[in-house]
Amino acid sequence: MSVVYITYWSLRDPLCLSQSLPVLRALSRSGRQLTLITFEQTQWALPPKDQASMHQLLASEGIRWEPLRYHKRPRVLSTLFDIALGVWRCLGLARKGRVRLFHGRGTVPAAIAFIASRLTGARFLNDADGPLSEEYVDAGILRRESLVHRVTRSAEARLLRAADGVAVLTEQRRVQVKGIARSKVTVLPCAVDTQHFVPCVDASARTKLGLEGIVFVYAGKAGGWYLIDEMLDFAAVAGEVVGKITLLILTTQDPHVFSRAATARGLACVVRGADREEMPRYLAAGDVGLSFVLPSPSKTACSPVKNGEYLACGLPIITTAGIGDYSNLVARTRVGVVVKSLDRAGYRKAAEELGSLLTDPSLRSRCRAVAASEVGLSEIVVPRYVGLYEDLLGPPVKGTV
Repeated sequence: MSVVYITYWSLRDPLCLSQSLPVLRALSRSGRQLTLITFEQTQWALPPKDQASMHQLLASEGIRWEPLRYHKRPRVLSTLFDIALGVWRCLGLARKGRVRLFHGRGTVPAAIAFIASRLTGARFLNDADGPLSEEYVDAGILRRESLVHRVTRSAEARLLRAADGVAVLTEQRRVQVKGIARSKVTVLPCAVDTQHFVPCVDASARTKLGLEGIVFVYAGKAGGWYLIDEMLDFAAVAGEVVGKITLLILTTQDPHVFSRAATARGLACVVRGADREEMPRYLAAGDVGLSFVLPSPSKTACSPVKNGEYLACGLPIITTAGIGDYSNLVARTRVGVVVKSLDRAGYRKAAEELGSLLTDPSLRSRCRAVAASEVGLSEIVVPRYVGLYEDLLGPPVKGTV
């Protein structure tokens, strides 16, 4: 084996399915020998029979799968235990065959990859995503300048300095860390598979779902840094400006979380659960994608997966300001509207801009073109990963072990 890729996601987690696995499959096809370590949570667990089948499927694609159990409590100690567990598994893999690179996706996997690389002499790729220390403060999980916050922040800086290669999600984050990292920093946004997320032509979809007027779609959860109340307040104001609207909520959460809040504002709302295979069909029934994220310093480093999926299906985005590279991208390419202030005046101004934008006959095709040119899986993200691997390991050599 030459590469061990570590993620803190479960294999069936939508983020693993949409971000990690497609990249690993492409790297395997390019000639890399890969092992994937995941941390399996109960909600995504596969029955033993299905787990065996998945091992075989991934092996047929050149990917060895090493699932580990995810531990949730007690909060800090469980994470430290998972790091130790991950390092132990990495060392076991290194004893079985030569590992040239440990690739950690996110802060916890990067800690595992860093320790394993130092103990084995392999190289270390820090696929950093955003700063977990700051994200947890924004989400109310950690208190700023608490001991855990300071230790996590210090560890993240150490991981950036130690890495042989660094990847981040946004250009803004690249600028922030380039003075800390000793190696080249590559921007690798969350990708969208533009072959899977395509505008589906199904005139009956809206009728089947009971959707009327302009359909605002939201894909995701409530809570944390997702501003659901503000999003629904905007939708209520937008209905006054652009005419009748219906909300289509695609979530794995309790549907009443959204439906009660929408009803209280007089909004028509349809809530559905949708897996990755169904998502394009649902998105294609919409007109506008909603992405209200808490504007905060940590969010300059984020790349919402839903935004790429909206665009690939031809939906313009309504986003809050200061969210990764997307807020600037939306304004620059005219594929949506940025809500600059979270109050009635800001909502009304954004709704008026949206009304004008929706009259543009080229809007849907422009959205899809921007998805491909900015965050497309095969168009942008995979080629950058291939290039990064070649910088770290050289070109793949057939027949090596």
